[in-house]
Amino acid sequence: MTSSGDAFMSVERDLLHGDPVVQEVLDTWLPRFLRSGIAIGDIIETLRRIESWNDWGREWSRTAQLHERIANDAEADGRSTDATGAWEDAARCHHLGYFLSVRDQEQHDAGLRAMLRCHDRARPGMRPAVDKVEIPGPDGTRMVGLLSVVAPGAPVLIVLPGLDSTKETRHFSRAGWMNAGFSVLSLDGPGQGEASTWSATRPDYETVISAAVDWIELHPDLDGSRIGLFGSSLGGYYAPRAAAREPRVRATVANCGPYDWSACWDGLPVVTREAFTHYSGSADTDEAQAKATEYTLDGVLDSLERPVLVTHGSLDPLIPWEQGRRIADEAGGQGEFLLVEGGNHGINNLPYRWIPYARDWLVRNVMAS
Repeated sequence: MTSSGDAFMSVERDLLHGDPVVQEVLDTWLPRFLRSGIAIGDIIETLRRIESWNDWGREWSRTAQLHERIANDAEADGRSTDATGAWEDAARCHHLGYFLSVRDQEQHDAGLRAMLRCHDRARPGMRPAVDKVEIPGPDGTRMVGLLSVVAPGAPVLIVLPGLDSTKETRHFSRAGWMNAGFSVLSLDGPGQGEASTWSATRPDYETVISAAVDWIELHPDLDGSRIGLFGSSLGGYYAPRAAAREPRVRATVANCGPYDWSACWDGLPVVTREAFTHYSGSADTDEAQAKATEYTLDGVLDSLERPVLVTHGSLDPLIPWEQGRRIADEAGGQGEFLLVEGGNHGINNLPYRWIPYARDWLVRNVMAS
């Protein structure tokens, strides 16, 4: 009989990999994979087929296709709920395969298209319900969002992806926000998710949020006078920057975001530097590093007039927690800083230590009359 200790050691061994890039990805993002709904068994089985990072996208596509077959079989049997869940699983696996894997452009693009296709297949059966919407963005850029309305006239939370997450991955957590009374709009702005196929990231994200707020104010079921903003990772830079320049945002939560993206550059995983090169539309990493200097909050936060909560993990390997502290400090009397001891990037390993607090904080600061 295998003891629980032996089983744990076996799983631990299965999560060790000979390729240093693959291992760095696991060390950095494994809690995010698990929290997003990726099964540990899928991770282990897929890793066994991966010899090097160059195999990552292809093998995760194979795993996603397994879930697609399950979804198709469930639909053929009339099991719509099971099919919805399987399509969601397929979308998550496709996303995991492409989001940091940009060396093979054809594989990356195919993974993104497959993620969108599977999510669209799942969406009609999702609960809480999800609508896909198009939003006019800055300079004529088309943006795409996922919207879930808790009740007509409810306050709105705009949820921002970071560098490599998407509206689909961020909208996964909508139920918690909706239970707190928010309608939720998860947004693919320029260079993010679906919009990355026709646009590049931009540092002046206040233009994105201003366009989104304009759209919210015209929507018959949304309250444009009570808007909150939530962003993680690079979204934790976008959110306070936007809040400082867009007064219609009542309150903002910034999770594990950089004050100065370029100051983090040398410590970033190689795949993150490659991803920023891709999503920023740079020709090479030298150009991307130069563009990273534009992603700074220096001189921006002085104009912040609404409260901002900055959360950070003490063990964040991508963005040192001191960057988050600086955001809160320079926000003056509007800033509050919550450091989670032992938290990783995104604090995905200890979500219970900050998400309930952040949710209650947003309720207090957005819904107050």
